[in-house]
Amino acid sequence: MTNDQIVTECLLCNTNEHTKVKFKQNFSPGDLNADIFSARRTTEHYHYQMLECQKCSSVFSSPILPYEKIESLYKSSKQNYDNEVSYIAETYINYVKKYGSVFDHRDKALEIGCGSGFFLRELQKVGFKEVFGVEPSESAVAKAGELKSNIFTGFFEKANYPANSFDLIACFQTLDHLINPLEVLKKSYELLKPGGIAYFIVHNEKGLQARLFGEQSPIYDVEHIYLFNKKTLPLITQKAGFNVVKVFNVKNSYPLGYWLRMAPIPLKKQITAVVGSLRLLNIKIGIYPGNIGIFVQKPGKN
Repeated sequence: MTNDQIVTECLLCNTNEHTKVKFKQNFSPGDLNADIFSARRTTEHYHYQMLECQKCSSVFSSPILPYEKIESLYKSSKQNYDNEVSYIAETYINYVKKYGSVFDHRDKALEIGCGSGFFLRELQKVGFKEVFGVEPSESAVAKAGELKSNIFTGFFEKANYPANSFDLIACFQTLDHLINPLEVLKKSYELLKPGGIAYFIVHNEKGLQARLFGEQSPIYDVEHIYLFNKKTLPLITQKAGFNVVKVFNVKNSYPLGYWLRMAPIPLKKQITAVVGSLRLLNIKIGIYPGNIGIFVQKPGKN
């Protein structure tokens, strides 16, 4: 632990008395730069010390860099996955379509960590009249086109929206990046209308890839502060005041080349070369790699 690192606590137990070290920190602060905090990169497998709570099964990073340092790294990060946004958007919007009956109204939606706004455009296609976003990466917001004026460039905690104003708040693969996810959940609760829905997707710390690859799994990464599973994700949303509507495994569909690029497997370059020679890299494959989704609702009627 360096002098400027800060200690985080188990979100559910509010203490680290029940924790043990799952993995030791494996980098020096000087190893970090903005590229490492860019979304969907090929991970260097850097991670903080990871703790696991023996009481509630929460897994989280502690100690971590101070908020100001992390904020600076995210602001300078890049959106470097433009070729994949159509696949990502398809995955996220499919569950809005599948569980569409949970939405009583589709007037106003907000996405936390919206990138260039590709999911916001999908929400418009399924009937949401007004869409807004929050995104810390300046380079991502610059790609948002006509939606740029609807995106707050910065962190959700600093965004100023009226209470009880949104029918939907969505947040994908972002809750696990936050120093204070419970506070973000509480703010989401305040901003939703009574009866409004929050929709989150996160990595499943007990999922397939975590079990297969262990410490080499991409989810154990310096960007990830708190990791969740099917037990802890509902519990933390309930702690923020929500009622749980639906918890589900997420099926992701990407080209085979993407799966190979992200997988921590031996002989990756050689395998990729062979698959490329067979012209199979662009074949879309849908699997359940270890992500979970949740719909939660703010009590009350709109």
